Amino acid sequence: MYNLGRMMKKYGEDAVSPVVGVMLMLVVTIIIAAVVSGFAGGLVGGQSKSPTLSMDVKVSNTGSYIGSGFSAQVRSVSEPISTANLKIVTSWSTTMKNPASVDLIGTSLANIPAGQIFTGGNTSLPNSANVYVWEGMQTQKITSWSTAPFGMSQAIEAAGQTNPTDPMGNKGTNSYQKPGWFGQYMLSVGTNLYAYPYGTNSGMAVAGAPGYAAPTGYNGVIPYTYAGTGTSTSGYGQGQVDATQAVLGTGWEQLRAGDTVHVSVIYIPTGATIFSKDVAVTEA
Repeated sequence: MYNLGRMMKKYGEDAVSPVVGVMLMLVVTIIIAAVVSGFAGGLVGGQSKSPTLSMDVKVSNTGSYIGSGFSAQVRSVSEPISTANLKIVTSWSTTMKNPASVDLIGTSLANIPAGQIFTGGNTSLPNSANVYVWEGMQTQKITSWSTAPFGMSQAIEAAGQTNPTDPMGNKGTNSYQKPGWFGQYMLSVGTNLYAYPYGTNSGMAVAGAPGYAAPTGYNGVIPYTYAGTGTSTSGYGQGQVDATQAVLGTGWEQLRAGDTVHVSVIYIPTGATIFSKDVAVTEA
């Protein structure tokens, strides 16, 4: 009887061990599955926090400051987006047409011969100066800056009414940010973004000065070219960066119809690209 009891106890213990093992494995599996599910859910939740954006984008080079530049109109957006949370990245490639354009002086692009393919583009960061112009042609000093692309909407104009200086951001001192500067305005349906080239040797940034009925170039001199030597009478000078250069990069004036510019908008808080498009360059 004693031996039989020992045998029954022994076999009973052996029978329980596999069951306990299976149960432990099942519990561990459930815990791991819960952790993985929670992690995946967190990833999805993080991605869903990025807004959605749709825009009509145009890049044009007419050879003149009139009709040239970068523009975009917001068509749809999941929610209003502060441009303080965005950066715009452009990239492109084309062939060199005129390496003597003044904006190329002092850069590596000045050494590229006509006909050779080169790449360009730029990154526009919110509230970061990227446009530099002379406050006065006689001073020949960079005393004014702003942040492109500039924004235009009813809300931006309303904000600018409390600001006695230019709310569109292409004139004035650099003591504070203005409603129309990139990083200060919101993207909502109907908001327009724009970046125009320099425009005549008068120093006026958009549309040029009166008296230029048939303007050429970006300072009223040579088509598709920044011209000047940096004197008070020769227009565009070294050290200046207009809004189109700020958004599209140095050498953008070499772009022609048939070229494409890739435009991306990145939502900084998540790093997600919320807009990406190849934009065909137009010359009209």
